Order: sequence, then structure tokens, then C-alpha cells
Amino acid sequence: MSSTLRTILSSALALLIGALLSGPAFAQATGARGEYFTYRFVPGDILLTLSQRFTQNEENWKTIRKINGIADQYKIPVGFELKIPFSLIDEVPASATISHLRGKAFLNGSPITQTGGQVTEGAVITTDTNSNVTLTLPDDSKVLVPPNSSVTAKRLQRFSGTGYIDAIFTIDRGEVQSHVNPDGGGVGRFEIRTPVSVTGVRGTILRAGTRQGQGDYSTIIKGQADFSQADGVILTRLASNQGVITDGAGQHSGTRALLPPPVLHPMGGQSHNRELRFDPVPGAVAYELVLAEDSEGYDVLWSQRITGTTATLPAVRNGTVYVLVRSLDQQMLAGAQAVLTIEQTMNTINDRQGSPIGVGNGSYLLQSAF
Repeated sequence: MSSTLRTILSSALALLIGALLSGPAFAQATGARGEYFTYRFVPGDILLTLSQRFTQNEENWKTIRKINGIADQYKIPVGFELKIPFSLIDEVPASATISHLRGKAFLNGSPITQTGGQVTEGAVITTDTNSNVTLTLPDDSKVLVPPNSSVTAKRLQRFSGTGYIDAIFTIDRGEVQSHVNPDGGGVGRFEIRTPVSVTGVRGTILRAGTRQGQGDYSTIIKGQADFSQADGVILTRLASNQGVITDGAGQHSGTRALLPPPVLHPMGGQSHNRELRFDPVPGAVAYELVLAEDSEGYDVLWSQRITGTTATLPAVRNGTVYVLVRSLDQQMLAGAQAVLTIEQTMNTINDRQGSPIGVGNGSYLLQSAF
């Protein structure tokens, strides 16, 4: 092979790698730190084009350079984390879709009767006992509002130049579970706030909540997050399988490792077999059981906490059901989940067309259930 041909092939390969690295699947948006959006430099980036992409004004590159203390814009190393003020970023309103509903829940005080509705900035989602609501954001992030919770979509915007999401949810009561940026395309900002803390997500599976008069908690199953006081002062950084608890004043005693999931025993393929057994986990004081339509546990059909290692599962739907089990430590923090797939059959009462008769919010009229 001639040296000229090798040079051409090497150049083409470099261009291909650069295009792949700068494409959506390898986007380098890394979330937010306080009032700044953060972006990690990849090959081919220059301030002028980044300014146009994120602020819709290429002239803002001068302000961005000054904020970041950049002396030479042509010598910014790959991997450098650039800060861009959210005040400069051009955003447009976004909305989340109610993708799953179970039980009695409310949107801005009105009953939610079906999926598909839109949740916009400022909306309040409230769940009753044995009810839950799942929201899907435009970037496919999932937000689960479990039973006995009240959550406000304080901010719900989208970067007009890239489609990154700028979302802030405040927990007034209860908790929130979320899977942020599941496709790895990057996140503009995703924060969970309580009266005394802020958890800033950077590509994460997160659970956060409040305990009346006893402070807050946040747990990270996958990824990382900054855990801060309400005034923005970072208290600690959470990595995968770590959690933190605060007191009523927002003080914490450090991060703690979350318990591993239990080992589940096979249940077999028979739809009538509902006996779940699993091995005990050292340090666990209880276990959280979830039956869901999806393997990640966001479309919840039933949930319960138990202290033993056996349970009789209810029949919740016809077809595939995912069984998820999480270990709870002495502070009742849940770790990662073990997942088991089973098949179930329900004796529904059908209409003349053979379709199950619904009784509202995902439930059906039954003759009997196994």
C-alpha cells in the first residue's frame, strides 16, 4: 500500500471517528452544576459553534470564554468541562407524557383518568395510597411518582438548539424515582429538590424523597449526582450504589453503601405459581417487592414491603410480569433490584367483543384471581 493511500485512509478514519464522537449517541452534555450547564469537549469542538448550538448566538463565545478562564480558544483540551450559564441558553417549553397510571391520582387537583395526558411546567402530580404515575420526558427519561406522594414540575424546558432537557422536580411529600437519559444522549439539567436539599443528576438511576420531620434521602443506583443544600452548596457527590440521608436541617453524616439485591429463586413458567422465594441479604431489615409491566419497575402494577424472604404474589395482568425485589437497610434505603420474569393469567369478565371490562385506572373486573 502506497504512503499516499495510507495517508488518505488514515484521514478518512480520523474524520469518521470524529463524526461518531460528535454525534448524538456520543453527546458530551454532562448535566449541570448550580446555574451552569456543563459540556465536555470532544475532537472538533470550538467555542464559536458551541455558542451557536447552545445559546443560538455565536457572539456569546466571548462571554463563555471569560467565564471559563480560557486564554486560547484554539488550545482547549479534549475532555475539558465547559460551563455555560443557563441564563444564556435558549430554551423553549417542554412537556412530559403520562405514560402509566395505576390507582387514584391527580394532576393539578383534577383526577387523572387515562394515560397520554401532558404535564407542563408548574403542574402538580399527587398520588393516593396504592396509586402511582409514570411520566416520560421528551428524551425518554422516566419519572415515577409512587404512592402517597406530591411532586411539582417546577421547571420543564428544552434546549432549542439540541433538544436537551432542563427539568427540575420538587418533592412536596413522598418520593420520586427516575431514570435520566436512558439512551446516553446527554442531559441539560435534571434536579430533584426537597425543602432542604438538591440532587443534581448526571446520567443516573435515582430515588429521592422526604421523611416528615426527619429530613430527606437520595440514593443512586447507577451513575452519579451532586447532593447539595437548598442554597446550592455541594455537600457530597454520590456514585453508583450510594445513598445519603439528611436531618431536618439538611445536615448529613456522609454517604453510605447500598445493599445488594437478593438472589431470587426461579418460579417456573406456570401462571398459577405465585410463590416467590429469595435468599436473605446480610444487613437487610426488609425487602421491597414490585410487580411491573417493565423490567426497570417504572410501570408499577403492585408493590409491598415485607420482612421475610417468601411472598405470595397477586395476579395483576394477563401475560408477562416483571418481579423486582430490593433490599432495605436499617435506614430503609433501597438498593439495586433483582428481576425475575413470570407469566400470569387473570380471570377477567369480558364484554360481548371479548375484551376485558375495565373498572378504571388500569384495573379490570375479575371473576377471581389466582
